[in-house]
Amino acid sequence: MKERAINPYALWLSSIRGVGNQTIKTLLETASCAEEVYHMSEDEISMCLVDKLKRRSDATGKALSICFSQERDPIEEAENLRQRGIGFVSMEDDCFPQRLRGIPDCPYGLYYIRDLPPDDVPSVAIVGARNCSSYGREQARAFAEKLALNGISVVSGMARGVDGIAGRAAAGAGGRSYAVLGCGVDVVYPEENAELYDILKERGGLISEYLPGTKPQTKLFPKRNRLISGLADLVLVIEARRRSGTVITVDSALEQGRDIFALPGRVSDALSDGCNFLISQGAGIACTPETVIEHFYGVNESGTDLFEQKRKERNLRREDLPGMEKVLFDVLGYKEIMEPDFLIGRMESILGRHIGVEEFTSCMLDLQMRGLAAEVGSGHYKGVG
Repeated sequence: MKERAINPYALWLSSIRGVGNQTIKTLLETASCAEEVYHMSEDEISMCLVDKLKRRSDATGKALSICFSQERDPIEEAENLRQRGIGFVSMEDDCFPQRLRGIPDCPYGLYYIRDLPPDDVPSVAIVGARNCSSYGREQARAFAEKLALNGISVVSGMARGVDGIAGRAAAGAGGRSYAVLGCGVDVVYPEENAELYDILKERGGLISEYLPGTKPQTKLFPKRNRLISGLADLVLVIEARRRSGTVITVDSALEQGRDIFALPGRVSDALSDGCNFLISQGAGIACTPETVIEHFYGVNESGTDLFEQKRKERNLRREDLPGMEKVLFDVLGYKEIMEPDFLIGRMESILGRHIGVEEFTSCMLDLQMRGLAAEVGSGHYKGVG
């Protein structure tokens, strides 16, 4: 993961209790940035808010809260957050997820652990019933794994059932797996997915708009769902009842202009009611993972999957590689992000001998020059092409 610098003033503004997205956005209609808000007087802040809030007392109360918070040290708080392994990005940062900028009620800031979904990689939100059937579990696992292996990010809510299964399968396949939480990013919920939380903390990403330490509350999850769909290009519904939290995510996705796909099920199964209804309303029919993959990568005139064709062409280039580079190429795989120690260990296991850092670096540079590998962030690599 590439460590991003935290804007201390944006963090400060985002963490003032009782000051939400709308109030922040109202302030930034006058102030150019969070740092400018930090240096404003109580009267200046009140003047910014008084025209937008129905009652003058509300504007005065929020202005007092903001001014009281100016006694805090933003730089110290940003450093404390960084030391806890928690990142923060705001709409003022270039690295804020581009997919979220255009959604209704876009959050001003996001807290995250490890990483955020990259803007230039296709992303699918896999959602569904908590009490899913064996059919739902099997399909959630199969879809997530195949999408991850084909370089597509998988986003979920880490809830029990479909969400947790999909997140675990995507991470297990070595792909990009992210969870948007209805609590602080430092809070494990539900506890049955504690293992998945630890996996995403090391090899995926945990994301929340709520302050670290925020406990899970029923009222927070529906609002969280708009970020699950917002961070995706497409929402895939595995199993859902007609009236469920999954439907809230679908409603958000439709409002955001996201594509919807649903897994068809038997008409007699209540857990398939939501999916079958969505299909009847025009959602894409997700009969196989390839259906979703094809949506992103398309097919050529002969009907061949373009992504599969691209991978075959890339593998042909493998034949021109020297022996060591060929081993590293095979270990690296395709679009899976890996650390050098892991790659070296795999190479040593295959070759049966020690590999030094210099030898590894030389091989990696050769693959990069050939356009077959790329460094992601600091010290992580993936296959490209």
